[in-house]
Parts: sequence; C-alpha cells; structure tokens
Amino acid sequence: MDWSKAKNILIIALIATNLFLLFTYLDKNYLGKQETDETVLFSVLADKNIFVKTKLPTKYDKLPAVTVEYDNDREEQIKANLFRTIYNVSPQAGETEYKESATRFLEDCGLMNENILLEGVFKQDGETIVRFKACYRGILIEDSPIECKYEDGNLKDVTEHWLTPIEQSKKKLKIISPEQALLIFISEKKNNDRIIIEKMTLVFWINESSFNGEALVSDTAFPAWQITYNDGQKKYIEAYET
Repeated sequence: MDWSKAKNILIIALIATNLFLLFTYLDKNYLGKQETDETVLFSVLADKNIFVKTKLPTKYDKLPAVTVEYDNDREEQIKANLFRTIYNVSPQAGETEYKESATRFLEDCGLMNENILLEGVFKQDGETIVRFKACYRGILIEDSPIECKYEDGNLKDVTEHWLTPIEQSKKKLKIISPEQALLIFISEKKNNDRIIIEKMTLVFWINESSFNGEALVSDTAFPAWQITYNDGQKKYIEAYET
C-alpha cells in the first residue's frame, strides 16, 4: 500500500469533514433555520484550537445604542472624603466589608445612582480594589470604571473614567447570537495559539478604533459580545446586525 497516498487521502477527508461541519453551522444560523447543536460549533472551534469552558448565553433581547457623556470632573468631591477613617476596614476584612465601605464612600460623594453596578472585589499588587462600572438598564458599559483602592484595609485612592448614559437610540438593534460572535472570533484569529474561552457577556462598548484623537464630550456605545479568554483577556465582537 502507498502510505504517502493514503495519508494525503486521510488529510483531505478530515478537511472536508470540518468544512462540512462549518457550512452546516453557517447554513442553520445565518439563513434563519433552527439553531444547530453546540457540539457542531465546538467541534469547528476545537479544530482552530479554541475551547469553550462556559455555557453560552441563551437569552438576549433587542437593544438600543446608548449615547454617553465623558464625566470625569469629580476630583473635589473625591478629595474631600478620601482620607476619612470611617471608610477604613480591618486588613483581614472580607469582600462584604470592602463592598460596604466603597459603596458608602460613593454615596457620600454623591456618585452612587441607578447607573452604577458593582463589578467585583479584586486583589492586585498588594492592594484590594473595589471596582464599579456604569451600566444602562442593568447592562455594563465597558471602559467606565470607578475603582476604590485599599492598602492594609485603608482607603488610599479612588480613580475614575466615568461614562454617564444620557439617552438611547429610538431604534432597537437585533442582537446576533453568541454562536455567530464565536464564528466571527474564528475568522479574526491569526494564529494557532490555544484559546480557552472562560465567559461570554453582552455589554455596551465604544469601539475606540473610530476615535479621531479630538477631546470628546460624548460618544455612542453599541451592544457587543465580550469574550473573556486565557485568564482574563478580553475581545469584543459587535453584537448587532447592520
């Protein structure tokens, strides 16, 4: 038997199988037919060295675009309260105590409102960071943090890059499925590095590639799928149909 010829036939068969799986998936999703089983998509992803270690979202409604204002003029409010000892906690405090302290600080500065969500408590370079982000109707607006930074339980610094939602578009945008977003993610992958997808979340996102370098007063945040992978790296795929 000519093993070289047999090997080539096997390779061609494998490529044909993967192409069949991909076209089957595209046919069922992009042409409006019933959703395919995730195993088909995951097989195509695995062939590209991409592995999904999370459940994909199943509920997502139409969303508007949101106009946001850049609002970072709170230094006086922050400085007036920053070093008051009432915000300090025990160095052995848990996440609950840090959350309560940071929330009270924002309330006393007049910064807490319905457009603020707590993202979480994080340890970084010997500090404990309580991070809040702007949101619109419960959906996070990316790149809009307020961070309360503690050292040994003492509140040492508060930084912000705040985006305030002021209005939404009249038209709501149809959201693409997370499966479609992953296919776009495949198409943009430029190497065969291993990728472990840890989470997929629908957010509002400002595409900075369109930034023109001028000082901005306002901008527009559009729905996007946030793909978290390889220990916290993030990729954004625009989530609306044009």
